[in-house]
Amino acid sequence: MNNFSVTDQKLAQKFEVFACSLANKAGGQIIESLSKEINVRYKDSSSKNINPRDPVSDIDQAVEKMLSEQIKKQYPDHTFLGEEFSDTFDDSKEFTWVIDPIDGTQNFVNGLPFYSCSIGLLKQGLPIAAAIWAIATHMGMPGVYHTHRGGKLKLDGQILDGLGRHNQGKKRGIVTTPINNRQSNSFEYRNLGSTALEGALVAAGVLQASKNPDPHIWDVAACILLAQSAECEVWTKGQKGWASFDRFNPEELSSWRQSTLIANPDVVESLRN
Repeated sequence: MNNFSVTDQKLAQKFEVFACSLANKAGGQIIESLSKEINVRYKDSSSKNINPRDPVSDIDQAVEKMLSEQIKKQYPDHTFLGEEFSDTFDDSKEFTWVIDPIDGTQNFVNGLPFYSCSIGLLKQGLPIAAAIWAIATHMGMPGVYHTHRGGKLKLDGQILDGLGRHNQGKKRGIVTTPINNRQSNSFEYRNLGSTALEGALVAAGVLQASKNPDPHIWDVAACILLAQSAECEVWTKGQKGWASFDRFNPEELSSWRQSTLIANPDVVESLRN
């Protein structure tokens, strides 16, 4: 596993525990906000071409601020790359925390209970710890999917057998992908609006695959490792076509955008085109 030593694995496990604590704090802050008025603006609001599908709320910003402060306090030698604030990102650092405070903001601000907080840690571009808090897990309640490199996929500390669920022989598995990216009649398609949570649900064996044509790194940094820990396959598409994911280029973290497929190994070939 990328020459990841036992010492590295123990350190990654320590980071996983910290990531889980952050995810639970973020989840608590998000749930508390539901009883309050949420202020929403749209990115590029200075432009005449406002994209109504790209909102940001004051809760997104408050959660990311809390997370960045907690990380800086615990690990002052690490750097931070978030969806809302990335002005302090330093690509010369060995460890980078990649955060999406609310992945699925459109769902969140409209009261649709399908959104998450995604927290991933990279070591020179290699995902080594991940935690995704979800407002509703596949168990029907809030919880945190988490893992570390070399570890098992877990939900709130309980090991999950995602691949076992995939192999239960469903006739038509669910695949998440944008409407214009649907290629096969072999699946039921959905567009759920939270890439990080979709990836976590593939790892958990609920979805057969999640395919996103243009994600940011904060959408997938955590769910990629969750999927790998559950023995799912992760593929990304660059200029040379599809390739099995290994790591992010540490020199391109802030600008990374590649089509990403996270899938049950049995369905990869039919979706990778």
